[in-house]
Amino acid sequence: MSAVTSPSSPKFEPNSGDLFAFDGAEELSQAWRDGLTPDPALTVSEWADRHRILSPRASAEPGRYRTDRTPYMRAIIDALSPTHPARRIVVMKSAQVGFTEGGNNWIGYVIHHAPGPMLAVQPTVELAKRFSRQRIDPLVNESPALRERVKPARSRDAGNTVLSKEFPAGLLVITGANSAVGLRSMPARYLFLDEVDAYPPSADEEGDPVALAEARTRTFSWRSKVLLGSTPTIHGLSRIEREYEASDPPDLRRRHLAGAYGGR
Repeated sequence: MSAVTSPSSPKFEPNSGDLFAFDGAEELSQAWRDGLTPDPALTVSEWADRHRILSPRASAEPGRYRTDRTPYMRAIIDALSPTHPARRIVVMKSAQVGFTEGGNNWIGYVIHHAPGPMLAVQPTVELAKRFSRQRIDPLVNESPALRERVKPARSRDAGNTVLSKEFPAGLLVITGANSAVGLRSMPARYLFLDEVDAYPPSADEEGDPVALAEARTRTFSWRSKVLLGSTPTIHGLSRIEREYEASDPPDLRRRHLAGAYGGR
């Protein structure tokens, strides 16, 4: 059966101009294209060497970041790249070896190249605020690739505060292990747990802060990445020691250590 139309009836012939002629169409189209873009092949260390600038506020050696300055960190931060199969990286370390800066490289990489929701956890909320001001603000402000993506914190802008940084297609939330509300505030594809030996046994009496935080990554399944690191405290009681001992078979751990120090 065919429909009868009048010769004088207007004829509608849709085209791409008609379909996208509305406010916000270009932004919607760009967001759709961005969503189809695969994760980059660039590793975290390559990104840091190419884009990271160290601030005098946060480094004794300001200027362009060089992974060769701490070569033992290369394998660790490259395991955080989206193309690397590892999903949970555990680092038991000594003090002042550049681990937190390696984690900051990962944060910068996520903001610039692999955006998504990210949760960074310090031992307390107060330390989280200090970490944001002393590490994250210089990370963003000194690196042009990040500065253009993260707006400066403003009191009336709920998306960009000391503990929350919005960027295109992603969000960084910084919180303390003593805050259960902060640990269950959002799903997270990326999780950075720093100095876990200083975490309290329970977050506001709601349970283990590491377990609460890691539960945030379940939505992302195999696409999630978790980095745990700390200087160990008391042998036999250290959280990072337990995590490290459980992370790999002993022979594989020995190979990791040998590789880090140039051995076999």
